[in-house]
Amino acid sequence: MNTTATTNVTPLAENIGLLYDGWNFLRGADTVLGFGDNIDNHVLHLGRISDQITSKRNRPSRISRITVVIGLHHPQHNPRARAITEQYIRYWQRDSRITAIGMENSIHGPEKGVDMELGMQLLEMSGDRSLDAVVLCSADRDMQPAIDRAVRMRGAHIELARWQGQRGGPQVTLPSGKKGWCHWLEPEQFYRCATPRNHQLAA
Repeated sequence: MNTTATTNVTPLAENIGLLYDGWNFLRGADTVLGFGDNIDNHVLHLGRISDQITSKRNRPSRISRITVVIGLHHPQHNPRARAITEQYIRYWQRDSRITAIGMENSIHGPEKGVDMELGMQLLEMSGDRSLDAVVLCSADRDMQPAIDRAVRMRGAHIELARWQGQRGGPQVTLPSGKKGWCHWLEPEQFYRCATPRNHQLAA
């Protein structure tokens, strides 16, 4: 009698890098919060939301690295906002997977170099042979040229993530011409990964 052995093969987990457009992602959360609520009332844990994003992928995945690029308000222009951002960075870096890059704003207020740094980080991560995919968390259309270039490099697979209310953002177009994947984030995921500001930012 012939018997056929069957073996269940568990696919290897893919290594994922996540890249955050700091204030764009934080302020974007306002689009899914209820009336009268906003991001200023909360502290969003980037490690936890990264875990949520990774769990939405349709294949086994593990996080290898998380990078956030965020503008730092000039201390003379907006000292309170500067202090909040610095607290955020310290809080995020309690998670050993997270690297935070603060970009100094001019005294007149506008962010300096955030988009350029994000583009450079995206290209560096997409060329990192240890990563299978990179998820860019931004709704900024200015990132489109960097996304297109990263896709042409044919390195790590490029995906997007943003809040449900951020409908007008960049797109990934694959070499085949098909649209790439975007992970849409909902209010439930925000509240699962956020805590009241007074509880966490005292550090």
